[in-house]
Amino acid sequence: MDKSAFLENLQRQVKEILTQLQETGPIDEMFRETSDRAFGIVVACYLDNMLEKLIRVAYIKDPQVSSIFKNEQILQSFFAKINIAYFSGLIPKFVYHDLKLICEIRNRFAHEVIAELRFTNEAIEQRIEKCELRPRTLDGGSAPRLKFVIIATQIGSLLRFLEMSLSKVGPPKLMELFKLDEMPFEEMALTKDEIIHILSKTATSPKGS
Repeated sequence: MDKSAFLENLQRQVKEILTQLQETGPIDEMFRETSDRAFGIVVACYLDNMLEKLIRVAYIKDPQVSSIFKNEQILQSFFAKINIAYFSGLIPKFVYHDLKLICEIRNRFAHEVIAELRFTNEAIEQRIEKCELRPRTLDGGSAPRLKFVIIATQIGSLLRFLEMSLSKVGPPKLMELFKLDEMPFEEMALTKDEIIHILSKTATSPKGS
């Protein structure tokens, strides 16, 4: 595929994705009647689920993949998914930064023993003010819940965009490229002569080298 055809194909795919994203309403419309505590926890769960979908698209098609997201497994927690998504190159640094703050906010709402804990709580509001995707036109004002909604909505839309884009392009498949799963192990293993040569070199090398 030449460069112009590739760009045309990419533009078409982006338009399709953006059209589908427009059908998704703002996060606040889904949970408008909830308390601040419930809202903070549920929105984090919503982003957690979207991160899992993105990671799953990047992984190989194997039934065992599902097990790593279950209880007490390596990708069960929101924080683990955030780190894996960033270190795997699936999300940009500013999203990684904001998701960690949202995870901290979620943990405060989930574990802080304070009646009627709200977004106006100093520790929570400070974290919102540190987010890269916060609406800077509202800096210095109030409405921390509104800022949280805007931040989470932007992240949610971007995660959905990345998931849909990756599902179309597909992750790099090195196993298919090099046919490693099809290669007989004997062809990759050391021969008897190579093993003897290595052992002889090890036996004759000076101590401490």
